[in-house]
Amino acid sequence: MPNIPTEKINLTVLLEYTSSLPTSPRIFTRLDQLVNNEDTSLDYISALVKVDPGLAAQIIRVTNSAAYVGTMKVTEIGTAISRIGFNELRSILKKVVENDAFYQAVPAYGITATEFSDHALEVAVASETIAKRFGFDPSTPYLTGLLHEVGKLAIDFYLERLDKVFDIEEQAGDVPLLEFEVGRLGMSHFRVGSELLNHWQFEPAVWQTIKNQNSPQHANTQLRGTAILSLAIWTTEQMRGFDADAPKPDHIKRALKELGIDPLDVASLIDDVRFEINDRKNQLAMLL
Repeated sequence: MPNIPTEKINLTVLLEYTSSLPTSPRIFTRLDQLVNNEDTSLDYISALVKVDPGLAAQIIRVTNSAAYVGTMKVTEIGTAISRIGFNELRSILKKVVENDAFYQAVPAYGITATEFSDHALEVAVASETIAKRFGFDPSTPYLTGLLHEVGKLAIDFYLERLDKVFDIEEQAGDVPLLEFEVGRLGMSHFRVGSELLNHWQFEPAVWQTIKNQNSPQHANTQLRGTAILSLAIWTTEQMRGFDADAPKPDHIKRALKELGIDPLDVASLIDDVRFEINDRKNQLAMLL
């Protein structure tokens, strides 16, 4: 029987445990080769960093720290790497190894490493695609999409450190996941993710959007960002079988209205998202 916790998450302890987030070994191995090659282009490195939630979060966090922050905080990965330089990037990669952070899967949610990374990349690319198509700056939506489930990663990391990992999805059964999380753990993975990124001094445009993802009707701030993220998550789900005649969820109706998108354009938007995701995955395969 799993040692299922009955006590609520201690947020202070969780933030301490998750001072560094895991990164994918295959991403790290390739990056380690690249940063030690003086001829490697910044764009090449940025393309790899942009697909790993843990590493992207660490680099943005370091870049916006007191040691590097300029007049404005950054949310774009290429800009972040430019600011910190290759030496600091090497230091971050070294820290990843020293902390034994190759914790790939998310067993607390029954998610494999491949499933987690693929979903993060899909939502990031979908967010970027939606933002570009409707004339918005895509850098923050991309980062927000990449990190939108960082709360699950943090909860899993926390439970693992306590030796109390259990399958939350399985235990929830027919109970909605967020409702089960709040009842059993005291807070949802949405809130955990937003608290973590706020603690790391990410911009409100990132952490507030993640807190309100899938519920733009409840967002009081970051309405556009929340609408983009909500729509991005939904469009990635619809790629597997979109029914134009099926009623759209209320939060998607709200997102479309907030972004000024005609519901008749949704089918072509899903096609655009599918194309961009497939293209990005093909690029990643060539990089690795």
